Amino acid sequence: MTGRLPFAPNFDHLVYVRLFEGCNLHCDHCFIPSNPKKMTRDDFAAIPGHIAGFAKPGSQILLQWHGGEPTIFGPDHLATAIETIIAADDVGYDWAHGIQTNLMNYGPDWPDLYRRYFDGAVGVSWDPVIRLMRRGAPETHAAYDAKFWDRFAAMREDGLESYLVVTFTRTLVEAFPNPLSLFMMLRDLGVTRLHFERVTRTGYARYHWHRIGLNNAEYAAYMGRFFRAYQGWQHQCEDPRGVGLHISPFDGLVGSVQDLQQGRLGGYGCWSGKCDTTFHTIDASGYKKGCTAVTSEIDNPRAHESLMFGDLEAARTERQWDCKTCRYRPICSSGCMATMMDDRSGECAGASKLFAIIDQTVLASAASKGVYEKTS
Repeated sequence: MTGRLPFAPNFDHLVYVRLFEGCNLHCDHCFIPSNPKKMTRDDFAAIPGHIAGFAKPGSQILLQWHGGEPTIFGPDHLATAIETIIAADDVGYDWAHGIQTNLMNYGPDWPDLYRRYFDGAVGVSWDPVIRLMRRGAPETHAAYDAKFWDRFAAMREDGLESYLVVTFTRTLVEAFPNPLSLFMMLRDLGVTRLHFERVTRTGYARYHWHRIGLNNAEYAAYMGRFFRAYQGWQHQCEDPRGVGLHISPFDGLVGSVQDLQQGRLGGYGCWSGKCDTTFHTIDASGYKKGCTAVTSEIDNPRAHESLMFGDLEAARTERQWDCKTCRYRPICSSGCMATMMDDRSGECAGASKLFAIIDQTVLASAASKGVYEKTS
């Protein structure tokens, strides 16, 4: 799950901390409807106790600061939250911190905090068209876009590293019918690490699904197109790193397929299934098992529906009933639990057709180098 990529953090447990679930933007695809839930100092002090319920002493705990927008109350508030957690730890965990921010609040008072607690690395979120300064005001996207890239440039000048998360929506593939144009644009803007996050039919995305959503078959096909473009771009360079951009989940999925072809087992990211046991969420209402996408609407006063699982592992097993004959079963645990396993599109939530595209690409590359032959 981690460690496969040079920039992927290692952890025993990943804990999403939803500091505040309000936001200074409105995004048509957001899986957490904006609401006033806000964590207090007592909530932060209780976090080590929550973690003791599932993690052994000495475990590596990655706290992923999330929202809403986690920078709303400024760097001093975030620093106090982090220090409160550390001070309340009487077990002895190995703490690390990550963050996902829209960068709207970035300024001169932030770099010191990012260096002190985040090793100078900042997760940032950007999307074309669907990120708005105000709800129902599509004309405000241009202002957001200009402000984001201005803040991004300032962050680079401050010597901070970034990890860009882009949601893989219908809007994205329509905005960039040639994926290479997106890759080159991002590279030229200074992006070196990119992750495509699958859009889920939760939160605000429920209301805009006809415009931004992708069914399982469309997701596999469009991701396959973007993967082929990425591979073609890499092959233009003798050194793949020369493209100047690493893309997840593609790099990790290639590693998974290589493992499968060489008899090693293990999935990557949301395909690994490890999120059922190693991903957790803590918000103002307390502890929830599972990643923030799966738990996004629980206890949310603005949510009209919610994904509910009594036992994530049992629910995962139930949705795998027809996966036994799939070649990719050893490296795929049926995909994100926030997606429908069977949406009548003819493709599973695990995107088997995407795996097939990667499989053939890896085989062709290995054959050209005489590395190994296809295994059964």
